[in-house]
Amino acid sequence: MPPDWAKIHAALSEAWERRADSNIPKPPVPLILAGAAFSSASEIRRRWIDLVDWANDFGFAEVLHANLGRAPEIDVAEQIAGVSEDGRGWWPVYGEQFHKPKLKPSKEAVASALKLLSTRWAEIAGDELARFTRPLKFTGRKYRRLVVCADPEFRPPWGSWYFAFDNPRAFTRFRRAVNDAISPLEVDVIDFATHQWNQRAG
Repeated sequence: MPPDWAKIHAALSEAWERRADSNIPKPPVPLILAGAAFSSASEIRRRWIDLVDWANDFGFAEVLHANLGRAPEIDVAEQIAGVSEDGRGWWPVYGEQFHKPKLKPSKEAVASALKLLSTRWAEIAGDELARFTRPLKFTGRKYRRLVVCADPEFRPPWGSWYFAFDNPRAFTRFRRAVNDAISPLEVDVIDFATHQWNQRAG
């Protein structure tokens, strides 16, 4: 939620200042309040992902995770942007001049993307990771979450199926490879379903 995002950004900014490394850019600012006035839900969602990627890429993942709470049960980006059921925001006239809301992909497009992932999984995920994972399905209101079946006994390059502490850049590269493959579709979240691995093996 916006207050949590502001808190996380403040904590990351403080950590960035303590690091005092001129080669590291400032953390991306939250798109909340006035910053979200003429931003679409997709742009707000993208800015959050930019912040997570920044923390992972520059060694601030621990600070990020230390300040994360429970995931909200609503689409926060759409709430901040004021997107209603018909896809129109708080500024339907001016906003639509600059931003076109991202539409929900068709079931056919989603099925095609999943088939592509399944067919090219070794190429996308890499040979080793592909032996211990398998794409299962897209979920969410706009299918922006990918569920991947994973072997609970295998240790992924980023350290854990649930956190990316050891090598967060490896997970960032993995998600980017997925999104590059399924473009123009895009996922914000990748969940790993380790409890389904034995079912898959059977």
